[in-house]
Amino acid sequence: MLIVFAELNFFLVIQPFATWYIPIVWYGYILFVDSIIYKIKKKSLISTYPRELLLMMALSLPFWLIFEFYNLFTLTWTYSNYTWYVHLADFTVIMPALLITFMLLSALNIGKGLDAKTKTKPSKPPSRLWLLVLFGAFVSVLPIMITNTGYFVMWLGLLLFFEPLNFLMKRTSLLQKATAGERSPIARLLLSGLIVGLLLEFWNYQAYPKWSYNIPYLLPGLHLFAMPILGYIGYLTFAAEAYVFYIFFRGFFFRYENKLLEINGASDAKHKYQSQ
Repeated sequence: MLIVFAELNFFLVIQPFATWYIPIVWYGYILFVDSIIYKIKKKSLISTYPRELLLMMALSLPFWLIFEFYNLFTLTWTYSNYTWYVHLADFTVIMPALLITFMLLSALNIGKGLDAKTKTKPSKPPSRLWLLVLFGAFVSVLPIMITNTGYFVMWLGLLLFFEPLNFLMKRTSLLQKATAGERSPIARLLLSGLIVGLLLEFWNYQAYPKWSYNIPYLLPGLHLFAMPILGYIGYLTFAAEAYVFYIFFRGFFFRYENKLLEINGASDAKHKYQSQ
């Protein structure tokens, strides 16, 4: 109902709902997808892990503000008809939307065929992995240093920094999963980023407050909604960045296993998840 209301209001432009369309439509999306996951798995983010949803909403703010900081230098996008307090509410939906889409794809077993038939024992993190952490830190500051083409690397730095760091800190690691034969989580994250990206651009295209792009080197004549088609490449890694960012900070709050997110729990049994 929230999604339908938002769609109708794109044409009616009834205030203040038109200005607050992002929380309306995206929390509608989160509720809708969560209910599908519950129908499939008999558990869901909201019904089983509500505290994790709150953490995602909180972490979503600093996560996206990093990209807003990049944008101060790259000037990739601009906003119209927004205020700062609307932005703060808008930013809380980004991480939950990305990760709940990943949960849905996991519940549907999307990409299972990519996994090895016989999984190997997870490997220990190599000591040289610290070099990748340092490389990720370097890539993370590149958008500030090369502002004209910073768009191409601003969607990689957090992934390259936090992913090996999670591996070294013995938290759930995409790299470790892949070396053990589990390649489907990576595929699901890439697809999740693209799905959310398409919806973001579709709903933004109809909205009263919106953003527009200034990336002429991405074939400006070829657009899907407001985004140049090649710009959607950035969305491929977006969910993976949110995932590794969340896993890193989640480790300071929760130590139990979350099968919906495919996150391992603490090795000590006493930290296993108890029903909330």
